Amino acid sequence: MSQSLTRRRFFEGAAALGALAALSGCSPKVSESEDLADTGEAPEIEAINLDEYEVKHSWCYMCGPAKTICSTLCYLNPEGRWVHVEGNPVAGNNWGYGCKSLCAKGNSAMQTLYNPARLEYPMKRVGEKGEGKFERCTWEEALEGIAAKLLENREKYGPWSYAALSPQQCNFISSIGRRFMYVYGSPNYLHSAICQNQITVSRHLSIGKKTDCYPYQLGKTKLLVNWGVNGENADVNNTNDKANPYRRFDAMEQGLEFIDVRPMLDPLAAHASEWVPVRPGTDAALALAFLNVIIEEDLYDHDFCENWCNGFDKLAEHVKQFPPSWAAPITGISEEQIVHVARRIGTEKPMGVMYGNGAGDQANDGNWLSICLNLLVAITGNLDVPGGGGAGKKMPDPLFDTSKIGKIKPLMEKLPVYPEDAENGWAPSVSKLVAPEFPRWFQDPETYTADTTFNYPRSAYNRAFQAILTGEPYELKSMFAHSTNPLSQTRQPKMVAEALKKLDFFFVMDTAWNPSCDYADYVLPACTRYEDSCQIGVRNMPEGTFIGIEQQIAEPLGESRSDWRVYCDLAMAMGFGEDFLLALP
Repeated sequence: MSQSLTRRRFFEGAAALGALAALSGCSPKVSESEDLADTGEAPEIEAINLDEYEVKHSWCYMCGPAKTICSTLCYLNPEGRWVHVEGNPVAGNNWGYGCKSLCAKGNSAMQTLYNPARLEYPMKRVGEKGEGKFERCTWEEALEGIAAKLLENREKYGPWSYAALSPQQCNFISSIGRRFMYVYGSPNYLHSAICQNQITVSRHLSIGKKTDCYPYQLGKTKLLVNWGVNGENADVNNTNDKANPYRRFDAMEQGLEFIDVRPMLDPLAAHASEWVPVRPGTDAALALAFLNVIIEEDLYDHDFCENWCNGFDKLAEHVKQFPPSWAAPITGISEEQIVHVARRIGTEKPMGVMYGNGAGDQANDGNWLSICLNLLVAITGNLDVPGGGGAGKKMPDPLFDTSKIGKIKPLMEKLPVYPEDAENGWAPSVSKLVAPEFPRWFQDPETYTADTTFNYPRSAYNRAFQAILTGEPYELKSMFAHSTNPLSQTRQPKMVAEALKKLDFFFVMDTAWNPSCDYADYVLPACTRYEDSCQIGVRNMPEGTFIGIEQQIAEPLGESRSDWRVYCDLAMAMGFGEDFLLALP
């Protein structure tokens, strides 16, 4: 008798195979030299008295190159070496007040500082691109060489021929990095599609800028749909993030139930009232089927749809073609479960949806999936009601003006306004984007988004590399990869490698060598965030307004420099000193 291999059978088989491997001696085991049974004694571990160590305050940067989320206490031994890190118990952002916990990433922070693969000196390419042959050079030689080539290419090809590759969003890129790019005259910030930005824009388009489908009063929520969020790993220690699992457990004690829509039965899904193991990449089909059931079975909120929705009749007509019978073979979810979950979403109130990058931006139809998830909350009448989507408590005003603390204006007004910009009412230089990530008319700082993180022009990361090879609409000539690796940051690494070979000028700055460095003309050594004190974090909380000033933990390794300093050094070499001497608003 033949049996089809379902995903559930695969996992069951994998578990059985693992058990068999353990029984047959194939599983990893302690080597003989480490086997405690041989000696009968545990190795001696030297006790450390942390009271004798110097303590410096900082932020944990393991969630990104320049994020200020969890405050930390860093312990330096008498020799000045950083040997221990823990959460700051008075900061209130490491699980809770009085807690010193950090996640696994935070506890490994010392490894980034003392990584044996750290870059220590500027390097200049002496071989062919991709060959990986470099020689050490001085900072002066590197800065002068980069500045000369950037100025030459601006004169020959126009300022728009320069582009900066985006890392994970961080302060030094979004502020002084953009200032450098705009003073140079280019709008081409190459933004990766693997980002929460797409989720944000989809939400703004579907339900507006001022609301959300996540219930911010989770203690009053009856049903939460967790869609593609890995909170038990990504946000286990960040109490300010909505995905924090402890926040959900507290709400469950008050009656919350949640449905977990994820391909794998991750730890938090084991506590769900229902697990929906959707086939990867088919989430949009499942969401459309939920909309179909809710509308066809008349489970939507008539008053809200009639008075607060535009085009509901068109939506109802559109989703008729996506019944559960259509979605089941695509998603791997039975028709019965699709109908059952859709009915729960349509009838259990208040209800909200939490979805993350895994659902919203890592699929071809991520935009439409995000829109569908927001519509599920909207048409069921769960927006702006206690325990429903977007109904959060109003944060008290800051105790003082925080608007300028740690802020460096990017000087977008330095971008030229071309005739096509003026004729169409576009933002400055948007007409020169090599590969607009969103329509040019949409990329307007006045209307683009309420979140200041995103209101600047950008091009699509991958399509910009394609333009280098095709020449359409034009070739980029100069590119800066700062704290990012284009060979892993986007798809089609072979295509990216060919584009990097063809690119006229490419320079990189990072803490360690990455594969894209082989194609660079210059490679610059960056400090980790623990080797400078260039950043300030500000957070307004119900308990008050907090300022965290980053303290330098160690001296820069070798000749590495901070990201902030390098932008200023390069700007001075380029003749942009007037805009960078103080780099203040």
